[in-house]
Amino acid sequence: MTRDIQGGTVEWRGLGVINPFQDDGRLVDLARFPRLCRYLEARREQIAGRHVAQKAPANWYRTIDRITPAIAGKPKLLIPDIKGAAHIVYEDGQLYPHHNLYYITSDTWDVRALQAVLLSGIARLFVAAYSTRMRGGFLRFQAQYLRRIRLPVWEAVSEGLRAELIDAAARLDLEACNRAVFKLYGLSEAELAALGGGD
Repeated sequence: MTRDIQGGTVEWRGLGVINPFQDDGRLVDLARFPRLCRYLEARREQIAGRHVAQKAPANWYRTIDRITPAIAGKPKLLIPDIKGAAHIVYEDGQLYPHHNLYYITSDTWDVRALQAVLLSGIARLFVAAYSTRMRGGFLRFQAQYLRRIRLPVWEAVSEGLRAELIDAAARLDLEACNRAVFKLYGLSEAELAALGGGD
C-alpha cells in the first residue's frame, strides 16, 4: 500500500492479499479450499458489494486485478500514481505490490540502477512533458508516461557508471542520482543547467 512506502523505503505494516486465482488464471473452486471459503463467506457482504463482484455475481470473490504470485519474488520498484516529486521505492523481492501502486521489474536493467534514473530530473522531465498536473502541482507517475523514458541498452553502460547508479539509488541520494544519470545520457553543460544540474 502507499502508506507502506511513504518514507522512501518499504515499511510493511503486515497487510496482505488473498489470491483467489489458480495458476491458469481461473478462480479457485471454494469447495476445494474450505478454510478460504469460511474466511471469504464471513466477509461475503462486503466482498460481494464491490463493483467488480456486482458485474459478475458468480465470481463475487474475484479481485480487481489478477494476481501473479511470481511478481512477489522479483526485485521491483514501487511507484504511487500521484506525487509532487518522483517517489520511486525499491522492494527487494519479498512482497506483492498493492493494486494502488505501479510496479516495475526488469530482466535487463539492474532495478537499483533503474531507480536512479527514475529518481532523476530526467524522469521528472519526461513525466512533466506528458502528464497533466493535478491540483497542487502534483504529477501523475502513470505507467504510460514512465514507458516514454528512453533507456540506453544496459550492456552498453560501463561497469563504473552502473556501480555509480546503483550506489546513488541505494543511498537515495538525489544529487548523486542526477549526476550519474546526466553522465548516462551524456548531457551538455546547457542541458545540465536546464535540468538544474549545472554548478
